Amino acid sequence: MIYLDHLASTPLDPLVLDAMLPWMRPGSVGNPHAAHAAGWRAADAIEEARQQVAALVGAQPGDVVFTSGATEANMLALLGGLPPGGRCVVSAVEHPSLLACLPELRRRGHPVEMLPVDGAGCVTPDDLDDALSGCGGEPALVSVMAANNEIGTLQPLAALADVAARHGAVMHSDAVQAVTTVPVDMTALGLQGLSLSGHKMYGPMGIGALVARAPLRPVPAAPGGGQQRGRRPGTLPTPLCVGLGAACRLARERRDEQALRLRTLRERLWLALRDRLPGIRRNGAEDGLAGCLHITLPGVDAADRLLDLPDIAVATGSACHSGSGEPSHVLLAIGLTAGDAHGSLRFGLGHGTTAEEVDRAADRLAAVLADPEPLHRKGAGIG
Repeated sequence: MIYLDHLASTPLDPLVLDAMLPWMRPGSVGNPHAAHAAGWRAADAIEEARQQVAALVGAQPGDVVFTSGATEANMLALLGGLPPGGRCVVSAVEHPSLLACLPELRRRGHPVEMLPVDGAGCVTPDDLDDALSGCGGEPALVSVMAANNEIGTLQPLAALADVAARHGAVMHSDAVQAVTTVPVDMTALGLQGLSLSGHKMYGPMGIGALVARAPLRPVPAAPGGGQQRGRRPGTLPTPLCVGLGAACRLARERRDEQALRLRTLRERLWLALRDRLPGIRRNGAEDGLAGCLHITLPGVDAADRLLDLPDIAVATGSACHSGSGEPSHVLLAIGLTAGDAHGSLRFGLGHGTTAEEVDRAADRLAAVLADPEPLHRKGAGIG
Protein backbone atom coordinates (compact mmCIF):
# COMPACT_ATOMS: atom_id res chain seq x y z
CA MET A 1 0.00 0.00 0.00
CA ILE A 2 1.22 3.46 -0.96
CA TYR A 3 -0.35 5.71 1.68
CA LEU A 4 -1.12 9.15 0.25
CA ASP A 5 -3.98 10.20 2.53
CA HIS A 6 -2.13 11.98 5.31
CA LEU A 7 -4.71 14.80 5.28
CA ALA A 8 -7.29 12.31 6.56
CA SER A 9 -5.05 10.72 9.19
CA THR A 10 -1.35 10.37 9.88
CA PRO A 11 0.41 7.30 11.32
CA LEU A 12 1.41 7.44 14.96
CA ASP A 13 5.05 8.50 15.18
CA PRO A 14 7.19 5.91 17.01
CA LEU A 15 8.64 8.66 19.21
CA VAL A 16 5.13 9.71 20.21
CA LEU A 17 4.30 6.11 21.08
CA ASP A 18 7.47 5.92 23.19
CA ALA A 19 6.32 8.97 25.14
CA MET A 20 2.87 7.47 25.71
CA LEU A 21 3.81 3.92 26.69
CA PRO A 22 4.94 4.65 30.27
CA TRP A 23 1.47 6.07 30.94
CA MET A 24 -0.31 3.02 29.51
CA ARG A 25 1.23 0.43 31.84
CA PRO A 26 -0.42 -0.79 35.08
CA GLY A 27 2.06 1.03 37.31
CA SER A 28 1.10 4.42 35.87
CA VAL A 29 -2.43 4.46 37.33
CA GLY A 30 -3.48 7.80 38.76
CA ASN A 31 -6.28 10.27 38.07
CA PRO A 32 -4.59 13.56 37.10
CA HIS A 33 -7.26 15.45 39.03
CA ALA A 34 -6.73 13.49 42.27
CA ALA A 35 -4.92 15.00 45.26
CA HIS A 36 -2.29 12.33 45.93
CA ALA A 37 1.15 11.36 44.63
CA ALA A 38 -0.09 9.20 41.71
CA GLY A 39 -2.46 11.94 40.61
CA TRP A 40 0.20 14.62 40.92
CA ARG A 41 2.57 12.63 38.70
CA ALA A 42 -0.08 12.36 36.00
CA ALA A 43 -0.95 16.04 36.38
CA ASP A 44 2.71 16.99 35.95
CA ALA A 45 2.89 14.97 32.72
CA ILE A 46 -0.23 16.71 31.40
CA GLU A 47 1.16 20.11 32.36
CA GLU A 48 4.30 19.35 30.35
CA ALA A 49 2.07 18.42 27.41
CA ARG A 50 0.24 21.76 27.76
CA GLN A 51 3.57 23.54 27.54
CA GLN A 52 4.48 21.62 24.38
CA VAL A 53 1.16 22.40 22.71
CA ALA A 54 1.39 26.07 23.68
CA ALA A 55 4.99 26.36 22.44
CA LEU A 56 3.99 25.11 18.98
CA VAL A 57 1.39 27.83 18.46
CA GLY A 58 2.77 30.81 20.39
CA ALA A 59 0.38 30.65 23.34
CA GLN A 60 0.54 30.13 27.11
CA PRO A 61 0.05 26.70 28.75
CA GLY A 62 -3.02 27.96 30.59
CA ASP A 63 -4.69 28.69 27.25
CA VAL A 64 -4.70 25.00 26.26
CA VAL A 65 -7.98 23.10 26.67
CA PHE A 66 -7.63 19.41 25.83
CA THR A 67 -10.54 17.95 23.87
CA SER A 68 -11.42 14.68 22.14
CA GLY A 69 -10.25 16.15 18.82
CA ALA A 70 -10.64 19.14 16.53
CA THR A 71 -14.36 18.46 16.00
CA GLU A 72 -15.00 19.11 19.69
CA ALA A 73 -12.52 22.00 19.73
CA ASN A 74 -14.37 23.71 16.88
CA MET A 75 -17.70 23.13 18.60
CA LEU A 76 -16.39 24.50 21.89
CA ALA A 77 -15.02 27.60 20.17
CA LEU A 78 -18.27 28.38 18.37
CA LEU A 79 -21.01 27.14 20.68
CA GLY A 80 -19.14 27.95 23.87
CA GLY A 81 -17.27 31.07 22.81
CA LEU A 82 -20.04 33.31 21.48
CA PRO A 83 -21.80 35.64 23.92
CA PRO A 84 -25.62 35.92 23.74
CA GLY A 85 -26.68 37.43 20.43
CA GLY A 86 -23.16 37.35 19.03
CA ARG A 87 -22.67 36.97 15.29
CA CYS A 88 -20.65 34.16 13.74
CA VAL A 89 -18.77 34.72 10.48
CA VAL A 90 -17.17 31.72 8.77
CA SER A 91 -15.73 30.93 5.35
CA ALA A 92 -17.58 28.81 2.80
CA VAL A 93 -14.75 26.24 2.78
CA GLU A 94 -14.57 25.35 6.47
CA HIS A 95 -14.33 21.77 7.69
CA PRO A 96 -17.70 19.95 7.98
CA SER A 97 -17.27 19.69 11.77
CA LEU A 98 -17.37 23.47 12.03
CA LEU A 99 -20.14 24.02 9.50
CA ALA A 100 -22.26 21.47 11.41
CA CYS A 101 -22.35 23.93 14.35
CA LEU A 102 -24.09 26.64 12.34
CA PRO A 103 -27.69 25.31 12.52
CA GLU A 104 -27.40 25.10 16.31
CA LEU A 105 -26.02 28.64 16.44
CA ARG A 106 -28.98 29.88 14.43
CA ARG A 107 -31.35 27.97 16.72
CA ARG A 108 -29.81 29.78 19.67
CA GLY A 109 -30.41 33.14 18.01
CA HIS A 110 -26.92 33.87 16.69
CA PRO A 111 -26.79 35.50 13.24
CA VAL A 112 -24.51 33.53 10.92
CA GLU A 113 -22.77 34.83 7.81
CA MET A 114 -20.82 32.83 5.22
CA LEU A 115 -17.80 34.42 3.52
CA PRO A 116 -17.26 33.63 -0.16
CA VAL A 117 -13.88 32.53 -1.52
CA ASP A 118 -12.07 33.14 -4.77
CA GLY A 119 -11.19 30.49 -7.36
CA ALA A 120 -8.24 29.32 -5.25
CA GLY A 121 -10.40 28.99 -2.13
CA CYS A 122 -9.07 32.11 -0.43
CA VAL A 123 -11.03 34.59 1.74
CA THR A 124 -10.29 38.26 1.06
CA PRO A 125 -9.89 40.78 3.91
CA ASP A 126 -12.27 43.11 2.06
CA ASP A 127 -15.07 40.54 2.19
CA LEU A 128 -14.52 40.05 5.91
CA ASP A 129 -14.51 43.82 6.43
CA ASP A 130 -17.84 44.08 4.61
CA ALA A 131 -19.34 41.29 6.70
CA LEU A 132 -18.24 42.80 10.00
CA SER A 133 -19.24 46.32 8.98
CA GLY A 134 -22.84 45.12 8.99
CA CYS A 135 -22.70 43.86 12.58
CA GLY A 136 -23.66 47.20 14.08
CA GLY A 137 -21.18 46.86 16.93
CA GLU A 138 -22.58 43.56 18.21
CA PRO A 139 -20.10 40.89 19.39
CA ALA A 140 -18.74 38.69 16.63
CA LEU A 141 -16.59 35.60 16.26
CA VAL A 142 -14.78 34.94 12.98
CA SER A 143 -13.58 31.43 12.11
CA VAL A 144 -11.39 30.83 9.06
CA MET A 145 -9.25 27.68 8.76
CA ALA A 146 -5.50 28.12 8.39
CA ALA A 147 -5.11 25.53 5.60
CA ASN A 148 -7.93 23.88 3.71
CA ASN A 149 -8.20 20.14 4.25
CA GLU A 150 -9.17 19.40 0.64
CA ILE A 151 -7.36 21.78 -1.70
CA GLY A 152 -4.59 22.98 0.64
CA THR A 153 -5.23 26.72 0.31
CA LEU A 154 -3.46 28.80 2.99
CA GLN A 155 -5.57 31.68 4.25
CA PRO A 156 -4.13 35.16 4.96
CA LEU A 157 -4.75 34.81 8.69
CA ALA A 158 -2.76 37.86 9.80
CA ALA A 159 -4.66 40.17 7.45
CA LEU A 160 -8.01 38.63 8.40
CA ALA A 161 -7.24 38.85 12.12
CA ASP A 162 -6.29 42.50 11.69
CA VAL A 163 -9.69 43.20 10.13
CA ALA A 164 -11.41 41.29 12.94
CA ALA A 165 -9.51 43.28 15.58
CA ARG A 166 -10.50 46.61 14.01
CA HIS A 167 -14.14 45.57 14.42
CA GLY A 168 -13.67 44.20 17.93
CA ALA A 169 -14.31 40.63 16.77
CA VAL A 170 -12.70 37.46 18.10
CA MET A 171 -10.68 35.43 15.57
CA HIS A 172 -10.56 31.62 15.63
CA SER A 173 -8.84 29.26 13.20
CA ASP A 174 -9.01 25.52 12.59
CA ALA A 175 -5.26 24.94 12.20
CA VAL A 176 -5.41 21.14 12.06
CA GLN A 177 -3.75 20.77 8.66
CA ALA A 178 -1.29 23.64 8.94
CA VAL A 179 0.82 23.22 12.05
CA THR A 180 3.17 20.44 10.88
CA THR A 181 4.48 22.46 7.90
CA VAL A 182 3.39 26.10 8.42
CA PRO A 183 4.48 28.45 11.25
CA VAL A 184 1.35 29.31 13.24
CA ASP A 185 2.02 31.80 16.04
CA MET A 186 -1.23 32.95 17.63
CA THR A 187 0.34 36.05 19.18
CA ALA A 188 1.99 37.19 15.96
CA LEU A 189 -1.10 36.44 13.89
CA GLY A 190 -3.55 38.03 16.32
CA LEU A 191 -5.62 34.87 16.89
CA GLN A 192 -7.68 34.30 20.02
CA GLY A 193 -8.69 30.70 19.25
CA LEU A 194 -7.08 27.76 17.48
CA SER A 195 -8.10 24.09 17.04
CA LEU A 196 -5.72 21.11 16.83
CA SER A 197 -6.09 17.37 16.28
CA GLY A 198 -3.61 14.69 17.37
CA HIS A 199 -4.09 12.23 14.52
CA LYS A 200 -3.48 14.90 11.86
CA MET A 201 0.02 15.55 13.22
CA TYR A 202 1.42 12.04 13.86
CA GLY A 203 -0.13 11.85 17.31
CA PRO A 204 -2.86 9.58 18.71
CA MET A 205 -6.50 9.55 17.70
CA GLY A 206 -9.04 10.72 20.28
CA ILE A 207 -7.20 13.82 21.46
CA GLY A 208 -7.05 17.44 20.33
CA ALA A 209 -7.04 20.91 21.80
CA LEU A 210 -8.71 24.27 21.68
CA VAL A 211 -6.14 26.94 22.45
CA ALA A 212 -8.18 29.88 23.72
CA ARG A 213 -6.65 33.26 24.53
CA ALA A 214 -8.47 36.27 25.95
CA PRO A 215 -11.07 37.45 25.16
CA LEU A 216 -12.19 34.00 23.93
CA ARG A 217 -13.38 32.24 27.07
CA PRO A 218 -15.32 29.12 26.08
CA VAL A 219 -17.87 27.58 28.42
CA PRO A 220 -18.69 23.85 28.34
CA ALA A 221 -21.14 22.74 25.68
CA ALA A 222 -22.48 20.16 28.15
CA PRO A 223 -22.68 19.98 31.96
CA GLY A 224 -20.08 18.03 33.90
CA GLY A 225 -17.26 18.43 36.38
CA GLY A 226 -14.97 21.39 36.89
CA GLN A 227 -11.89 20.02 35.15
CA GLN A 228 -9.72 22.32 33.00
CA ARG A 229 -10.89 25.40 34.91
CA GLY A 230 -14.50 24.56 34.08
CA ARG A 231 -13.93 25.00 30.35
CA ARG A 232 -14.29 21.33 29.37
CA PRO A 233 -15.49 18.70 31.84
CA GLY A 234 -14.22 15.15 32.11
CA THR A 235 -11.17 13.29 33.38
CA LEU A 236 -8.19 13.91 31.13
CA PRO A 237 -6.63 10.84 29.46
CA THR A 238 -2.99 11.10 30.50
CA PRO A 239 -1.49 8.92 27.71
CA LEU A 240 -3.35 10.80 24.98
CA CYS A 241 -2.46 14.24 26.36
CA VAL A 242 1.19 13.19 26.61
CA GLY A 243 1.01 11.91 23.02
CA LEU A 244 -0.39 15.19 21.73
CA GLY A 245 2.32 17.11 23.55
CA ALA A 246 5.03 14.92 22.05
CA ALA A 247 3.53 15.31 18.58
CA CYS A 248 3.55 19.11 18.99
CA ARG A 249 7.17 19.06 20.11
CA LEU A 250 8.21 16.99 17.09
CA ALA A 251 6.17 19.19 14.73
CA ARG A 252 7.97 22.25 16.00
CA GLU A 253 11.39 20.62 15.57
CA ARG A 254 10.73 19.20 12.08
CA ARG A 255 8.41 21.78 10.54
CA ASP A 256 10.72 23.67 8.17
CA GLU A 257 12.59 20.58 6.98
CA GLN A 258 9.38 18.66 6.33
CA ALA A 259 7.75 21.58 4.53
CA LEU A 260 10.62 21.78 2.06
CA ARG A 261 10.71 18.00 1.49
CA LEU A 262 6.95 17.70 1.00
CA ARG A 263 6.77 20.66 -1.38
CA THR A 264 9.43 19.00 -3.51
CA LEU A 265 7.55 15.69 -3.57
CA ARG A 266 4.24 17.40 -4.25
CA GLU A 267 5.62 19.15 -7.33
CA ARG A 268 7.24 15.90 -8.48
CA LEU A 269 3.86 14.18 -8.29
CA TRP A 270 2.07 17.02 -10.06
CA LEU A 271 4.52 17.11 -12.96
CA ALA A 272 4.35 13.33 -13.36
CA LEU A 273 0.54 13.37 -13.46
CA ARG A 274 0.37 16.43 -15.70
CA ASP A 275 2.63 14.80 -18.27
CA ARG A 276 0.62 11.57 -18.34
CA LEU A 277 -3.00 12.70 -18.02
CA PRO A 278 -4.33 15.06 -20.72
CA GLY A 279 -6.86 17.61 -19.48
CA ILE A 280 -5.86 17.31 -15.82
CA ARG A 281 -6.43 20.44 -13.70
CA ARG A 282 -4.91 21.49 -10.41
CA ASN A 283 -7.13 23.03 -7.73
CA GLY A 284 -6.18 25.53 -5.05
CA ALA A 285 -3.17 27.82 -4.95
CA GLU A 286 0.13 26.37 -6.18
CA ASP A 287 1.88 27.73 -3.07
CA GLY A 288 -0.57 26.02 -0.73
CA LEU A 289 -0.11 23.34 1.91
CA ALA A 290 3.18 21.53 1.31
CA GLY A 291 1.80 17.98 1.38
CA CYS A 292 -1.46 18.57 -0.50
CA LEU A 293 -2.14 18.09 -4.21
CA HIS A 294 -5.73 18.29 -5.45
CA ILE A 295 -6.57 17.51 -9.07
CA THR A 296 -9.61 17.27 -11.32
CA LEU A 297 -9.89 14.78 -14.19
CA PRO A 298 -12.82 15.98 -16.32
CA GLY A 299 -15.19 13.25 -17.36
CA VAL A 300 -13.82 10.74 -14.85
CA ASP A 301 -15.72 9.19 -11.93
CA ALA A 302 -12.88 9.31 -9.44
CA ALA A 303 -14.54 7.14 -6.78
CA ASP A 304 -15.27 4.47 -9.38
CA ARG A 305 -11.70 4.45 -10.69
CA LEU A 306 -10.25 4.15 -7.17
CA LEU A 307 -11.74 0.64 -7.07
CA ASP A 308 -8.98 -0.27 -9.53
CA LEU A 309 -6.29 1.17 -7.25
CA PRO A 310 -6.49 -0.87 -4.03
CA ASP A 311 -2.74 -0.51 -3.64
CA ILE A 312 -2.89 3.29 -3.32
CA ALA A 313 -4.61 5.22 -0.53
CA VAL A 314 -5.87 8.51 -1.96
CA ALA A 315 -9.12 10.37 -1.37
CA THR A 316 -11.95 11.88 -3.36
CA GLY A 317 -12.47 14.55 -0.69
CA SER A 318 -12.77 15.08 3.04
CA ALA A 319 -13.04 11.88 5.06
CA CYS A 320 -16.01 13.46 6.87
CA HIS A 321 -17.93 13.51 3.56
CA SER A 322 -16.94 9.99 2.55
CA GLY A 323 -19.92 7.95 1.43
CA SER A 324 -22.34 10.87 1.31
CA GLY A 325 -22.46 10.91 -2.49
CA GLU A 326 -22.70 14.71 -2.40
CA PRO A 327 -20.14 16.88 -4.22
CA SER A 328 -17.63 18.63 -2.01
CA HIS A 329 -18.84 22.00 -0.72
CA VAL A 330 -15.25 23.23 -1.03
CA LEU A 331 -15.04 22.43 -4.74
CA LEU A 332 -18.45 23.95 -5.41
CA ALA A 333 -17.38 27.10 -3.54
CA ILE A 334 -14.35 27.58 -5.82
CA GLY A 335 -16.49 27.24 -8.94
CA LEU A 336 -16.27 23.58 -9.96
CA THR A 337 -19.35 21.86 -11.31
CA ALA A 338 -20.79 18.85 -9.51
CA GLY A 339 -19.47 16.65 -12.32
CA ASP A 340 -15.93 17.99 -12.02
CA ALA A 341 -16.12 17.66 -8.23
CA HIS A 342 -16.89 13.96 -8.64
CA GLY A 343 -13.87 13.69 -10.94
CA SER A 344 -11.42 15.02 -8.37
CA LEU A 345 -8.72 13.40 -6.25
CA ARG A 346 -6.80 14.58 -3.19
CA PHE A 347 -3.26 13.41 -2.49
CA GLY A 348 -1.93 13.90 1.03
CA LEU A 349 1.83 13.40 1.32
CA GLY A 350 3.47 12.92 4.69
CA HIS A 351 6.61 12.18 6.67
CA GLY A 352 6.96 8.65 5.36
CA THR A 353 6.27 9.43 1.70
CA THR A 354 9.20 8.72 -0.63
CA ALA A 355 10.07 9.83 -4.15
CA GLU A 356 9.76 6.21 -5.27
CA GLU A 357 6.20 6.01 -3.93
CA VAL A 358 5.28 9.25 -5.70
CA ASP A 359 6.60 7.89 -9.00
CA ARG A 360 4.84 4.54 -8.57
CA ALA A 361 1.55 6.23 -7.68
CA ALA A 362 1.72 8.42 -10.78
CA ASP A 363 2.48 5.41 -12.97
CA ARG A 364 -0.36 3.36 -11.48
CA LEU A 365 -2.92 6.14 -11.80
CA ALA A 366 -1.94 6.89 -15.39
CA ALA A 367 -2.13 3.20 -16.30
CA VAL A 368 -5.61 2.80 -14.82
CA LEU A 369 -6.99 5.95 -16.43
CA ALA A 370 -5.52 5.09 -19.83
CA ASP A 371 -8.14 2.35 -20.11
CA PRO A 372 -11.51 3.88 -21.01
CA GLU A 373 -13.36 1.15 -19.07
CA PRO A 374 -12.65 0.43 -15.39
CA LEU A 375 -11.00 -2.92 -14.77
CA HIS A 376 -13.45 -3.92 -12.04
CA ARG A 377 -16.31 -3.67 -14.54
CA LYS A 378 -14.51 -6.04 -16.86
CA GLY A 379 -14.09 -8.52 -14.05
CA ALA A 380 -10.33 -8.26 -14.41
CA GLY A 381 -7.81 -8.39 -11.61
CA ILE A 382 -5.32 -5.76 -10.69
CA GLY A 383 -2.00 -6.04 -12.50
